[in-house]
Amino acid sequence: MEPRLVPTPRSLADVDLRSRDIIGRGWGKLERFVLRHKRFDGEWSDEITRDVYTIGEAVNVLPYDPALDAVVLIEQFRTCGLVWGEATWLFEAVAGVREKDEEPEDVARREALEEANCELRTLHPVATVWSSPGGYGERAHLFAGVASLKGVGGIHGLAHEHEDIRAVAVPLAEAYAATQDGRIRDAKTIVLVQWLMLNKSQIG
Repeated sequence: MEPRLVPTPRSLADVDLRSRDIIGRGWGKLERFVLRHKRFDGEWSDEITRDVYTIGEAVNVLPYDPALDAVVLIEQFRTCGLVWGEATWLFEAVAGVREKDEEPEDVARREALEEANCELRTLHPVATVWSSPGGYGERAHLFAGVASLKGVGGIHGLAHEHEDIRAVAVPLAEAYAATQDGRIRDAKTIVLVQWLMLNKSQIG
């Protein structure tokens, strides 16, 4: 069987962007795009309107200790659940927003120190993904990081960013089980834990 997941060659020439306007600002920005795009049959689509919310470009890293076969996760309050009438304190990988002219690897190292007091020895790129491409402009860089997790844990975060973060080191097997039983509900963290389960023998 021949491979089927071969992307159709595309470029910005396949998008007729008619307008792009900022319609809301807050922590991030909400933009409205009016456009047409080339269809798979070669014709142009009808004009469509799409709203996209973007905070920034994110970096996520899952620190891993090969000697302990353990990872560190962080727990913090997230507003997302309020949309659905839930109070959401979520377990996640370490994460932060990339600043201008900052390399993703530097963000991973900075955030691991800020959120878990964890110093990363080496970094292994996992993927660059779109978090929720239907309406969210965040592009996220995913990494696994090798570190010593002895003594890692406790409450961390930057006061001026209103962070209240609990770091906890757990066996990788428990983190994997948590992706199965609903204790971990963040999609990017699930990806990282499952990637590490498959690839941990290759890093160290």
